Amino acid sequence: MARLKRSSTVLDKATLRISGMRSISETLEFSDNLNLAEYEKRIQILQTKLSSYNTMLSTVDEAVGQIELLEQDLRSYSEKMLMSVATRYGKNSLQYIQAGGKPRKSSKRSVGNTALKTTPTTTIAAVMTPNIENATTNGDGKKALVN
Repeated sequence: MARLKRSSTVLDKATLRISGMRSISETLEFSDNLNLAEYEKRIQILQTKLSSYNTMLSTVDEAVGQIELLEQDLRSYSEKMLMSVATRYGKNSLQYIQAGGKPRKSSKRSVGNTALKTTPTTTIAAVMTPNIENATTNGDGKKALVN
């Protein structure tokens, strides 16, 4: 994605202002080195620096594009190299793993872990059912009067 080039509202205003001041006088000059020549020099410096900045952004955009193309090329070449190792030695070989490949997962299911995955026999309803015998006694084993 191209970077946005920069513009300057300060530069735009100064350009308009200097053209208005030139309509007053081509040699407008005040004390303390305030004159149109110095004003124009400062405008030119900012224009040059801004132009240089925008050119650098374009150069950076071009460099980023070149880097992305080189990355795509290297990614493709790396994949071809890994596939060549897989072709020669196999995808389950030590050489394939050393080259950065991941070994295939085995498709066998292990039977030993099925005992751990069984569900408990006690249901939630059985746990949540109140003990009716304790509910009708007063704690010392005698029946409580229930109205």
